[in-house]
Amino acid sequence: MNKLGALFFSLILALSCSEEKQQKHLVAQGQWIGQLAIKKNKKIPFNFEVVKDSVFIINSEERIGAKITQYQDSIRIKMPVFDSEFRFAKTKTGLIGYWYNNTKINYKLLFSARLNKEGVQNRFNISHNNYGQYEGEWKTTFSEGGEDEYAAIAIFNQEKQYVAGTFITQTGDYRFLQGNVSGDSILLSCFDGSHAFLFEGGLFDGIINGRFYSGSHWSEPWVSSKNELFTLANPYSLTNQVREEKLEFTFPSIDGKNVSFPNKRFDDKVVIIQILGSWCPNCLDETRFFTALHKKYQGKGLEIIGLAFEVPEKLSDKIARIKDLKSHFHSKYEFLIAGGASKKEAQKALPILSDVSSFPTAIFIDKKGMIRKIHTGFYGPGTGIYYAKYVSDVTALVEGLLVE
Repeated sequence: MNKLGALFFSLILALSCSEEKQQKHLVAQGQWIGQLAIKKNKKIPFNFEVVKDSVFIINSEERIGAKITQYQDSIRIKMPVFDSEFRFAKTKTGLIGYWYNNTKINYKLLFSARLNKEGVQNRFNISHNNYGQYEGEWKTTFSEGGEDEYAAIAIFNQEKQYVAGTFITQTGDYRFLQGNVSGDSILLSCFDGSHAFLFEGGLFDGIINGRFYSGSHWSEPWVSSKNELFTLANPYSLTNQVREEKLEFTFPSIDGKNVSFPNKRFDDKVVIIQILGSWCPNCLDETRFFTALHKKYQGKGLEIIGLAFEVPEKLSDKIARIKDLKSHFHSKYEFLIAGGASKKEAQKALPILSDVSSFPTAIFIDKKGMIRKIHTGFYGPGTGIYYAKYVSDVTALVEGLLVE
């Protein structure tokens, strides 16, 4: 064989090997648009990227990684921490199957996906070239005039027809939302493994009237007006200590042994009590922050105890959920199983508090065992400057307590 023939044969072999390697992957590589059907003509879109046999869910700045596996006759994606998964098959045009949220009884949404040629910033497949202006902060009311009415701040960051942002409520935020502006309409969505959200709105005479959908089980109206000065109540003012005694409790750890507070391990330590649930996205954002905070200040006397209120009925299943959470974040602080996933159960478990109105809630305790502050809710990284202020304030609070 001459040199030219040998070179040609090597090229063909290399291409064949490359093609064979590509075919080994369970799902085609690259950018995709997924959709979850919540009504007959209503779908929640989300972006994801497939790299080898891994998938990365994209919500604005957030990327949530998971593994793609083959199980019997379906392809599956088990979401991290949250007890949910995709089961689907490949078709000529993409993927088709269901997303199952196992924390709810018989809850599944029809899932479909196609390769995304429009780019990650065109989530809603918009066609109009004109767009309204939504940039900034907006005073928002959900379910106005109803029993469930509550206030919020909408934060929108707009670049032409691409928009990202979130809604901050009195007890937390709706995390990383991403979408598009088309004409006078704004469309935002997110999928994080636990929740699938869709926000639709229309701007007229400076007022946005819209509707919020949470999966297929909940929807409510919302209305916004531009207002950069509107504020919510101080999150340190919502939950109070109603008994003068020190906080005390005993709950099982994820090792199955009862752990009490206070005890000698926490003597002369600054302690944060974190009220959380592994099913709560804001709690996961807080856990990520607390894990870093604990790592930085544990050597100076900071301890954190996570009190988990979980969905499964069996203690062993509750423990399994928290073990997944702790492993995912590589958290080194203590987690205890305190009850079921209910605010009433949380308040019952901690009667020293006036109420527990939000997961998460954080209790800051000084070296003498006295409650110094209680923070209701959590402003996560999707809130931008609000998250930065929260991190700064909590860091300053902890540093101050440590030097007392």
